[in-house]
Formats: sequence, structure tokens, C-alpha cells
Amino acid sequence: MNRLLVLAMLLSACGEPVPAGPGTGAPKKAPVKVEGADAASAAAEEYYYNPAGKRDPFQSFIKRGRAEEIRADAPPLQRWDIDKYTLKGVIWNTSSPRGLLIDPEATGHSIVLGTYVGRNWGKVTSISEGCVVVTEEYQTLDGELVVNPVTVCFPTEARK
Repeated sequence: MNRLLVLAMLLSACGEPVPAGPGTGAPKKAPVKVEGADAASAAAEEYYYNPAGKRDPFQSFIKRGRAEEIRADAPPLQRWDIDKYTLKGVIWNTSSPRGLLIDPEATGHSIVLGTYVGRNWGKVTSISEGCVVVTEEYQTLDGELVVNPVTVCFPTEARK
């Protein structure tokens, strides 16, 4: 092991001396073709990163379902993510239950089963006594369908 270290140190010390600076009067040398590991370091000096056409590295691998289709004139219930809404009221013991969601602008929205809520086209699938369940569907890069139920409940201080 020690022999390898000594051999590596001797081989790394071999080479031509480097001139002290630009004012030393040393003649300039012609460019030399670089091979092996030195070629990789030389190529790295000339490389610059261009993000055009590349995927955002901070974006999730899970493809959001139909999120690209949302426009600035989207319906009021699809302008914010589901977690931005608060549940303020529920009528649940009827044949058609209803809920009242408040958006970040303090506007109330009446919802029923099947209403689309959130930027990812989540659909209201359940309205119970204290919560509303909104189900979002995502498609992974492999094409696998992922179903994500999001529960919006009354605020904790309202339950006490």
C-alpha cells in the first residue's frame, strides 16, 4: 500500500515547471491535445448549462392531472389548491348533502357531490358530518394512476 502511495506521488511530481507569471518572459507553448481524465476537466471548463427544453429538477415526478388546462379565467373553486379552502358549513343528513367552502379571499362556495375543487381537478366524493373528501387523480411518469383523497374538515377551534 505504501509503495503505491510513493509511486503515485513520484508520478504526480513529474512534469514541466510552470512559469511564475505573465511577466517572466517564458515563451508561450502551443496547445496540447489532452487525453483521459485531463480531457474531462478541459471539457468541463468550456461547458455552460442551458435549461431550455429541460425538466425543472424541483418539480415533482408525479404528473398533475390536467393542471395545464387551468386558465386565468378558471372557475372560482379551481383557482387555489384544496388546502387553501376552509370548511364552514355542512348539510349532511339528506339525499343530496351540501357543504360550504371559504376560499382565501373570504368568498363562500356551495359544493355538492361531484363538484370540482382545487387546481388539480379534484372532485368532491364524500360529504359527512364534519368533513368533505375531495379526490384528486394523478398520473405518474410510468403511466400509473394514483388516487389521492384530500380531507377538508372544520377548523379545530370550531370543534371544541
